[in-house]
Amino acid sequence: SVCLLTGLFLILGLMLYPAGWGSDKVQLYCGPDAAPYRAGLCSMGWAFYTAMGGTVLTFICAVFSAQAEIATSSDKVQEEIEEGKSLICLL
Repeated sequence: SVCLLTGLFLILGLMLYPAGWGSDKVQLYCGPDAAPYRAGLCSMGWAFYTAMGGTVLTFICAVFSAQAEIATSSDKVQEEIEEGKSLICLL
């Protein structure tokens, strides 16, 4: 599913983000101990944790969309949709 692939790319981005901590600019701000995957004197900000939360929500949405697809893919449901009936998915 597209949502799962999106979630995997988000995880990849979150894993690669700390690889840039060895740059000169980061060492200027965070001290000479800053290196890839070592933050030195700096700490993780709220944006990283928000991105982690968004990644988790992406996987939750993927699960919900798969369940919605299963719930609406039966022949009976398709016939009712073609007859003009409204479709409401409830958990």
